[in-house]
Amino acid sequence: MTIAYTERTISIPADAEAVFDVVTDLENLSAWLPAGIDVERYGPHLVRLWVGEDTVERHVAVDWEKLRIDWGDRTSSTYFGTLQVLRIAPGRSAVTIRLTGAAGLPTPRLDDWLARALEALVTVVGAERRASPHFVGVLPS
Repeated sequence: MTIAYTERTISIPADAEAVFDVVTDLENLSAWLPAGIDVERYGPHLVRLWVGEDTVERHVAVDWEKLRIDWGDRTSSTYFGTLQVLRIAPGRSAVTIRLTGAAGLPTPRLDDWLARALEALVTVVGAERRASPHFVGVLPS
């Protein structure tokens, strides 16, 4: 049985650091993950995922300098991947996710799931930007 793998990139009209703040908020991942995927922080550097009937625990490594998150590893047979936020320009970034799903999961289904997650991420980041305006320059005293 083959393992599903997909990779997608999306451009986001926000600074890379603002996007990374959203994706590293492990308590609020459900804000941008598609329905049917539940995640909770399980311990230091651990998350528990409920994906349909599957429940898995994965180690999470956050690299703040590279704006990168890795979950699981090559020894995990399913549900592992990498998310990287790229600095494109001031106020513009891109997110690339490489994701390996479960054995037997059709790759088009995994790709659709990832596409929906990235579109929702754009929406959540936009809402965060509107809720927390950034000031440029010097504030009056």
